[in-house]
Amino acid sequence: LLQFLPVLILNDLVKYFEMGSPPNYQALLFHPWGDVVGLLVFPLLVALLQTRSQVIFNHCAIFIRTSVSNLLFSKALTISAAGRAQTSTGQVVNMMSNDTTQLQRFLQFVGFTLVAPIQIIIALVLIYGQVGNATWVGVGFMFCLIPINGVVFSSVSKQRRKVLKYSDARVKMVNEVLAGIRIIKFYAWEKPFGKELNRLRDKELKALTNLAYTSAIGFSLIMLSAPIINPILVFLVYINTESVTLDAATAFTTIALFNIMRFPFAFLPMGFLQYVQSKIALKRLSRYLELSELIEYVMPNS
Repeated sequence: LLQFLPVLILNDLVKYFEMGSPPNYQALLFHPWGDVVGLLVFPLLVALLQTRSQVIFNHCAIFIRTSVSNLLFSKALTISAAGRAQTSTGQVVNMMSNDTTQLQRFLQFVGFTLVAPIQIIIALVLIYGQVGNATWVGVGFMFCLIPINGVVFSSVSKQRRKVLKYSDARVKMVNEVLAGIRIIKFYAWEKPFGKELNRLRDKELKALTNLAYTSAIGFSLIMLSAPIINPILVFLVYINTESVTLDAATAFTTIALFNIMRFPFAFLPMGFLQYVQSKIALKRLSRYLELSELIEYVMPNS
């Protein structure tokens, strides 16, 4: 939240340069030289705190991924024959690689996702202090994006399930081919099995391509372009409705606040996307971990 202080300092400096001579220092928040020092100190402090926060969340994410991998390994050693019949080796390998990675990515984004709404609210309050009622045009534009976000999240969730389905089938087929490679070589079945693997791989690639296009269009174009379109709409309404002229201090401060909002707008949908994918991964993991296990027949010494 300290990243809003440089914006206020920038507003103070622009007001100082707009003043005639002699300047009125009482109309400023800080002395101009104090503003210059603040523009150096506060961004440096923000960078240090954000780096430390990312290190902590990355450590937690790696710890969770390692713990889940150990759980899956322990479960694979103790699962019963009935439980093994309800799953496959390909599915277990896929959970060890893909699903644990989704949990790790979600924990890496969760900090930015939790702070993003607070940053957006503070930025809107400061923008309202600069342009007044023209801010509500930007708020209305953001509310118009809510149904689009719902459609994008629903589509991503469905496509993610389809990708995991084809990925499980492909890994299962590869394991079966490797297990029976001698028989396949004896009967010269390389081409039929190769065609089947290529068919599954083509379906998986098609589903991955659709997922990538949906994520790129839904999040890159819509979410990242929103903070660019917002100031244009706000300035148009401000010029046509307010009797006060648009000065440099108001323009630069508003644009700087909208630039700050670009990162929360980017991380918020990415965090929701990781939440959706992590929720799917958790369902798959819990379904596997709840399978029946072997009964312990070797009792520890009392």
